[in-house]
Amino acid sequence: MSELFSGDAVIIVCLALGAIMLAFEALTPGMDLPGIAGAAFMAVGTALMWRAHGSAAGLISLFATLLFSAGAVLISVKSAAKGKLSKSGVILSGTAEAQPLDAEKSLLDRTGTALTPLSPVGEAEIDGARYNVLSDDGFVVKGARIRVIRTEGKKIVVRKVDN
Repeated sequence: MSELFSGDAVIIVCLALGAIMLAFEALTPGMDLPGIAGAAFMAVGTALMWRAHGSAAGLISLFATLLFSAGAVLISVKSAAKGKLSKSGVILSGTAEAQPLDAEKSLLDRTGTALTPLSPVGEAEIDGARYNVLSDDGFVVKGARIRVIRTEGKKIVVRKVDN
């Protein structure tokens, strides 16, 4: 049983867990905890590799970790731009129209529909136009009826309307 927890097994487990957590974070950004834990596991695994096998192995582990981390970031960015993540509502698309400064005041007390989940920021359709809005209630599901309760500069603050 002591061989299971030998230095090399701990190093392999740390690096593998780090890689898995970083990959999970790359595919589901916004979670933060898996990314932070993954980076910590990778750092511990690299430090243990350096200590157990010397500077050459430590440098190889460090460069492999940095390459894997860069790949995870690239996957996340690519997914946010064109992949599954871009269609998920986590990332706001550029489809909302530019909002003139005086338009927000005219939207006060108007109702509309959430086009994306508002968590708390998202897109809504109000009077046939798309706007970037901020939910006062926190999370609001896609398709929910919303009402503009106030405007703050270019910010349009909405609240879910109970049916």
